[in-house]
Amino acid sequence: MELKRIEQFNDWWTTEKVRANLLKPYKRPLFHDILRYMDDRQIILVYGLRRVGKTTLFYQLIQHLLDEGVDPGNILYFSFDLTKAEIEDVLRTYEQEKLRRNFDTAERIFVFFDEIHKTENWQNELKIFYDLYPNIKFFICGSASINIQKRATESLAGRVYDFMLKPLSFKEFLKLKGVEVEFDEWQIYERRVLPLFHDYLLKGGFPEIVEERSEEKIKNYLRNNVIERIILVDLPAEFGIKDMELLKTLVELVARNPGLRINYDALARDLKRSKPTIINYISYLEYALILKLVRNLRPGFMATSRKMRKAYPNNVAFSHIFAAPEDIGKVIETAVLQELDAEYYFRDNTTEIDFILKDGKIVPVEVKYGKVELKRFLRALDKIELDYGFVITRDIYKEEEINGKRIFMMPAWAFVLFKDEFITKK
Repeated sequence: MELKRIEQFNDWWTTEKVRANLLKPYKRPLFHDILRYMDDRQIILVYGLRRVGKTTLFYQLIQHLLDEGVDPGNILYFSFDLTKAEIEDVLRTYEQEKLRRNFDTAERIFVFFDEIHKTENWQNELKIFYDLYPNIKFFICGSASINIQKRATESLAGRVYDFMLKPLSFKEFLKLKGVEVEFDEWQIYERRVLPLFHDYLLKGGFPEIVEERSEEKIKNYLRNNVIERIILVDLPAEFGIKDMELLKTLVELVARNPGLRINYDALARDLKRSKPTIINYISYLEYALILKLVRNLRPGFMATSRKMRKAYPNNVAFSHIFAAPEDIGKVIETAVLQELDAEYYFRDNTTEIDFILKDGKIVPVEVKYGKVELKRFLRALDKIELDYGFVITRDIYKEEEINGKRIFMMPAWAFVLFKDEFITKK
């Protein structure tokens, strides 16, 4: 490999700073979380959906190192998304032609590899260099979920800390808009914040379009730079997929029907594909963080049903692209899912609860953005033996006891903004 292929990514070798257009003034909470691990030897793995800011995060970390006095030549960045290369070729060229001394005799070195999953056998190559050269601190990222985590966990056990970078939360979105809401007085902010909430639903927390006003441009950005890029480029490269139309059809089907109960036999029949193909393609979309599957939690909370999984877009903006105006309730349901990152729901023959949180304690959450009717929700609470529940509404805020159960009702925008505070306050 020629050194100039590496130099194009590393302007700070000569300028001693990261280019201003690559940095953003706002630093995500994950930036500060990672700083606590900078002195540890373990590899830092950051994964997440395309265009959520992983590369910007890396540039901000690089600038932090420069500000701390690290020699610019001891910081290497390389993107496998833009250039095909092997990890060993990149590192050996850097060692021989830039450092001009062996890794084992050099000062501490910081290596940032972007979209690392696009090079084959990356986990085993990285393991070799990690074990041979304790003075190299690796930072790696990728736009995938299950596979990159699985490979890192299996091959780099004990050698990696993994972090997920999500789209901007509504709280972060408001901060970028110059609005900060105090939880104790949240109700007085409703008139100011509600329009921004609907703006957030449209943009889904993608940093590059926070200030975009054109709805047409926002939707084109999401289609072209996120969804179609994953469908047409990332997944075919990763899995050798050839039926991109089926991927598109599945994405649109779920985006138009958030909470769709997945029946693989029916989908195979309707889409004229084999059942194994449908199962695989949905798993690919889940892997790429476009879809999220939510499992049916059975009574007793000891098991989940393998059947009747529900599928949602993994980001509210994906739903908004395809939703009709009258489907705003489903869009809101997707926004609540995105904030909760829920893994479960509950359903039997006669009752259903949209989401169940199961993290230390059980938290049932029902979305009623239109007419608020609670009979089925109350029956469901009986079946899972809980005496409380949360109901997410358009504009109702109240707490009441019904049939011995405490029901907490609150507007969707407030719940998405202060979910942890509301649940803790209960």
